[in-house]
Amino acid sequence: MHILSFLISLFIAIIPSSNFDCDNEPLRATIRNNVNGDFSIVHDLETVDQGAFVVLDWKEISLMLPVSFQKGEISFTDRKWLWSYQDNEHGLHKDSPRLAQRMPSGEIVEHECNLLVKEVS
Repeated sequence: MHILSFLISLFIAIIPSSNFDCDNEPLRATIRNNVNGDFSIVHDLETVDQGAFVVLDWKEISLMLPVSFQKGEISFTDRKWLWSYQDNEHGLHKDSPRLAQRMPSGEIVEHECNLLVKEVS
């Protein structure tokens, strides 16, 4: 089991654009760098540049969120939605990123997300 977890983490570290299950609905996340206008897909979270953005396709929603350079985070936000690969209290979570939504009332709704792993038969 540890080998499977390691391989999944390695895959996500290499290609952070992935399929997730968020609140029991499929979510596709694609990260692109755009500092030079080339829209190149990010293959390593360590190479996210100042022009980066993530595209989230979830339910009937398609979001494009710009990178947010917060100390200790790899996150993307438009101040209404947040997609983050880091939880400051527990460390980097590439297989269960944070998806949060700010409601008009100011309440923050946390959506539970986990890496979607297809069974190999």
